[in-house]
Amino acid sequence: MGENGNGGIVTADGVVTRDQVAWDAALLASRLRGQGIRSGDRVVLSAANSAEFVVALLALIAVDASIALVDHRQSAGELRRSIAHAKAGWLLCDRAVLPDAPGSTVISLENVLSEVRLSRPVDAFADVQDALSFDAWYRRDDGLVLWSSGTTGEPKGIVRSGGSVRRNIERTQRRMGYAADDVLMPLLPFSHQYGLSIVLLWWWSGFTLVVSPSTRLDLALDRITEHGVTVVDATPSSYDTMLAICSKRNRYHDALASVRMWCVGGAPLPASLSGRFRTIIGKPLLDGYGTSEAGNIALAVGEDPRGVGRALDDVEIAVVDNDGAPVPPGEHGEIVVRTPDYLNATLGPGGEPVPVVDREYRTNDLGWLDDQGNLTVVGRKQAVHRLGHTIYPDALAEKAERCGCPVRVVPFDNERLGSELVFVVADEQDRDARYWRTRFAAELAEYERPNRVVVVPEFPLNLNGKVDAEALRGIARGGGGDAHGIPPIPYPERLRALRAVVEFLHEQRAQVHELLTEVSHHATVNGEIDLCIRTLEGAQDELLRHRPRALEGAAVFMPSNIPLYSYVLYLLIPSLYCGQVRFRASSKVADLTRKLHELLSPAHNLPIHDCSMTQREFLSGPVAESELVVLTGTYHNAEKVRAQLRSDQLFLYFGQGVNPFIVGPDADLRRAIPALIDVRMINSGQDCFGPDRIFVHESIADVFVPALCHYVAKLRHGDNRDTTSDYGSMYYLDAFADSFDYLRRNARHIVSGGEVNIIDMHLRPTVLDLPLDPKAPATEMFAPIFNVVRYSTPDDLLSVLGSPFYVDRAMGATVYGDLPEVVAFLEKRHQVTTESTLVDHDDGNVPFGGRGIVANYAALGARRVAEPLLVSKAVADYLGQAGPAARGRRLVGAAGHA
Repeated sequence: MGENGNGGIVTADGVVTRDQVAWDAALLASRLRGQGIRSGDRVVLSAANSAEFVVALLALIAVDASIALVDHRQSAGELRRSIAHAKAGWLLCDRAVLPDAPGSTVISLENVLSEVRLSRPVDAFADVQDALSFDAWYRRDDGLVLWSSGTTGEPKGIVRSGGSVRRNIERTQRRMGYAADDVLMPLLPFSHQYGLSIVLLWWWSGFTLVVSPSTRLDLALDRITEHGVTVVDATPSSYDTMLAICSKRNRYHDALASVRMWCVGGAPLPASLSGRFRTIIGKPLLDGYGTSEAGNIALAVGEDPRGVGRALDDVEIAVVDNDGAPVPPGEHGEIVVRTPDYLNATLGPGGEPVPVVDREYRTNDLGWLDDQGNLTVVGRKQAVHRLGHTIYPDALAEKAERCGCPVRVVPFDNERLGSELVFVVADEQDRDARYWRTRFAAELAEYERPNRVVVVPEFPLNLNGKVDAEALRGIARGGGGDAHGIPPIPYPERLRALRAVVEFLHEQRAQVHELLTEVSHHATVNGEIDLCIRTLEGAQDELLRHRPRALEGAAVFMPSNIPLYSYVLYLLIPSLYCGQVRFRASSKVADLTRKLHELLSPAHNLPIHDCSMTQREFLSGPVAESELVVLTGTYHNAEKVRAQLRSDQLFLYFGQGVNPFIVGPDADLRRAIPALIDVRMINSGQDCFGPDRIFVHESIADVFVPALCHYVAKLRHGDNRDTTSDYGSMYYLDAFADSFDYLRRNARHIVSGGEVNIIDMHLRPTVLDLPLDPKAPATEMFAPIFNVVRYSTPDDLLSVLGSPFYVDRAMGATVYGDLPEVVAFLEKRHQVTTESTLVDHDDGNVPFGGRGIVANYAALGARRVAEPLLVSKAVADYLGQAGPAARGRRLVGAAGHA
């Protein structure tokens, strides 16, 4: 068996034996029954690849549940939609922050397994294997629910019986011939058909399973040597990356000899990749064909594989024309499959199984059979008509690839031609469109030749490692009118790097959490990681919406807080349109920022550079050389930097706001007070969203203030990593000193808290009851301090909010209660939320901020505009959009500011 594997599961943390997995699964099944899960209940399982995923899957099979698998990388919204579609009463997931799933009971996989292991009885079962009997699940008609790929529309629920899953695994085992001494390393999600089949094959075949993140293929290559891996399963894009790594690191060439089968699936295998792999590695890629609807259909084996190989035992494959008649060997047509493992139903709108009567599976895939019965899959069928000819874009792409690079053909409707064909070529050598036009002309008929050619370094990929059809279509659509074409996302191949970071944040969340809690409270870190994942997942849509043009470079002065979110907003997403991004860390968190960069860099490998230098050196070097300069900090520092820029450099300043929190006389205090505490106590009070002034109508102030003091006094202090604590000590020494001085000067207004421990920088959350003073500045509070100000009338309140100090710092504002006059006034300059906080609306893919010049502004030359900012939108607005006719708009200066 594999080195140290012994037929178990090898993870980064060690080896989990088969007996341990079986024991944990049996105990988990018993615990799930105790929590109310019954035979036939629909349970959604959503978790990253891990030994815990395997335990959970086996436990649910033993419970005889109807198991709906959802990719753990899906957004919370997509997860909720899947739960609702499946009408699942239960969700078992490994997310650190459990999603809200109305109508379903949510169970933390980590928590329930910890409870099971801590309370493990000595003699829980006379026979663990009996406790893990799967017989009932094999008889279940809705044993497994998967989701179609969604390439032709909304994903639909695929319902397969437990027996069909088992039979398909048996057919797969007979074809592949896995032995007990094999060591398999699947680099694909267990929650999809391909990965799921590997997990179940491990349980029924007894080989060793190695779990390795698909985003860190350098680590995967190391584990091949470390554990004597004999079989690797991955997508074409993963193998492409492996070859790139091997070409740079010669040490891998002799270290991969243990692998006897390199298996590929999940997307069509380009002939060019297959040839390069055999040349470099010395062994073939063994392609396969399977779908959620039918399981594995055909698999290639041996030293001379043809296409995806022959159909599995008892599976029939035909290739037919548009009339359904079989075509001769070698001719293209639609792939039709008859298999006893085919789905028996799809999910109806109410989550009920809708039986499938027709057992002939028309795949809508294009392919051809050779005279030995070997199938080659070309891609989706999707015929288009052009100049009187019927053309299959994927078949045409296969033909064009003979010219030497991967090609995708994207059709668009054209009244005159019938269809306009855009060829997108993935060329690492970046040869121009004219070169490829010449190559295609020699290979293709005149009616097959492209209208336009767009060249990219590599194709954009979706979460499953397949070419992202929608992103590719966006690239083709944005090709412009010239021969070269300008895609709407200047560096679309880097989307793959951002997806790798998303996967890294999912899979290595604990490591990221451990690092960030050096400066931030654990609750803040959890929210920050989730927000970063959502923002990265929305990056593609953000850029397609605003279309910023390509820039050579950007220089970023990083802020002193929210380090991961800042990394995403100012470095990762701008890398999609900036050739290189260089940053200077804030001195307050320089060490942590560098550690974070070192942690994330191997996952994305983007041209993002840490410039450890003085501010003077940064200004004279990276800043002077960049078209875009971003600074988060004080207004004084921003103006000093702006004064040194050229007139053609775009400067974006993210600054300071009072963010007033306003409570009207009719406000629901049961909602307003908890919301206030939540937003003010973000990162123990050390966050720019925290309101520096809380304006409360005097008619309710005598109720509001004591209630606020009551709840604030109950907040529990602890270490940042103490999950039972509500807040931690302050991290920033200057903020702590400023807060101490502020409380000393305003001691007479303190009504709760005020205690300070200088040794550990613990400032007890403090409430002050202050008078209304239109002339008094609202000192920015980077501390757990609640400045409550009483007001009598809306006019009194507006006299303060309309003062120059507040106008200059107009960023965000929150209103609880019915105050239409106040809301209307604030909306002229602020980003306003009502009956909810600014954090509730935080979206990293949309502009944020107000129209206060100290709060934020965009500057080009001597002119400034104070407005809500999003870096990609600002670049598109002021420096120009992607596309040959795009223009940037001229800045009209903010009134009263030169």
